[in-house]
Amino acid sequence: MSDSSSDAKYLETARTLAHQAADAVMTLHQQPLKKERKADRSIVTEADLRSDEIIREGLRQSFPEHAILTEESGLAGDAASEYVWLIDPLDGTKAYAKGISGFSVMVGLLRAGEPYLGVVIDPLEGHAYEAIRGQGAFHVLNGKRTPLHVTERNNFSEMPLVISTGFPEEKLKTVRETLTGPVVEPINSVGIKVGLVVRQVGDIYISHHPVHYWDTAAPQIILEEAGGTFTRLDGQPLKYSLGSSNSHNVPTLATNGTRHRQLADLLSPYFE
Repeated sequence: MSDSSSDAKYLETARTLAHQAADAVMTLHQQPLKKERKADRSIVTEADLRSDEIIREGLRQSFPEHAILTEESGLAGDAASEYVWLIDPLDGTKAYAKGISGFSVMVGLLRAGEPYLGVVIDPLEGHAYEAIRGQGAFHVLNGKRTPLHVTERNNFSEMPLVISTGFPEEKLKTVRETLTGPVVEPINSVGIKVGLVVRQVGDIYISHHPVHYWDTAAPQIILEEAGGTFTRLDGQPLKYSLGSSNSHNVPTLATNGTRHRQLADLLSPYFE
């Protein structure tokens, strides 16, 4: 099978499973919430587990030779495989549990340790994002698929800032001394926030806390294919060395790319 036909199969499978999972998430959204606490005290809901099952089983059947790492089920297969799927079945569980915007289904694919393909579905608002390395990024809404391109804004006073709910107030105050542009209403989910950047609602997204590989794999390829940049907050590349933590262990920075290096140098001391 050629790369182009393989890519088409990977994307179609990821897209189909992500939508199936998103449909299940929204069906459960209409029912009384069933949740519990994981060992790290974070919330897991029935929707997390059902979405995980749909995507994991679908990928296993379609690509039995690939490894799969999901937030809820861990690693299945060889971590050294050329292809490793990274799945966050419900990114933004806190928002989902509250019944508000800020949750997504994310399916990413690493090839030789680098993000290669990504699909992010916002089931509440209806947005879908997808990308394959070297083939551009696309936004799908109401059946219309359009190419994505970040803005070219490069004046800090004009570059909207995207942050999470819970962003430390004192750190935000310090950051705002440099980044004086608009602040987008804080929201959960890495996929949702990167979606705001690729849709030109925002230009700078700071994650003030470390995130896991499954949080960044799909959004990273989507942002990069739209012309943006996604790194550690210090500007160093994001690495995907599968192991015990499967976490980047540092805050991260996603931007439209116009002043990324300068932003990394300015912001990283605030988060040390």
